[in-house]
Amino acid sequence: MWMNLVKTGGYIMVLNELANQANQIRHARARAVRRNKVRSMVIGAGIGTTIGIAVGILFAPRAGKETRRIIAERAGETVKELEENAAAAKAHVSAVVTEKSSRLREAGQKVIRTAKERLEKANDEDKESQE
Repeated sequence: MWMNLVKTGGYIMVLNELANQANQIRHARARAVRRNKVRSMVIGAGIGTTIGIAVGILFAPRAGKETRRIIAERAGETVKELEENAAAAKAHVSAVVTEKSSRLREAGQKVIRTAKERLEKANDEDKESQE
C-alpha cells in the first residue's frame, strides 16, 4: 500500500513539473507574440509618419522656400523649448539633490551623536563598574 502511495506521489510530482513547463512555454510564446506585435506597430507607425510628412510637404499649399522657413522657425522654437525644459529640469534636480543631501547629512550627524552618547554612556558605566 505504501509503495502505491509513493508511486502515485511520484507520478503527481512528474505531472506537476510537466504542467509547470507547459505554462512557462505558453507564457514565453505569448511574450514573443506581444513583442512582435509591438515591433510591427512601431515600424508601421514610423513608415506611416514618414509617408505622411512626405505627402504633406509635396502637397503643401505654400512654396518650398516658405515651407522650409516655417519648418526652420518651428524647429528653432522647439529647440528653445527643449533648452528651457532642460534648464528647468536641471534646476529641479539640483534642488532635490540639495534637499536630499542636507537631510542625509542631518541624519548622519544624528546617528553620530547618538553613537557618541551611547559610547560615552557605556564608557561611564564601565568606569563605575570598575570602581
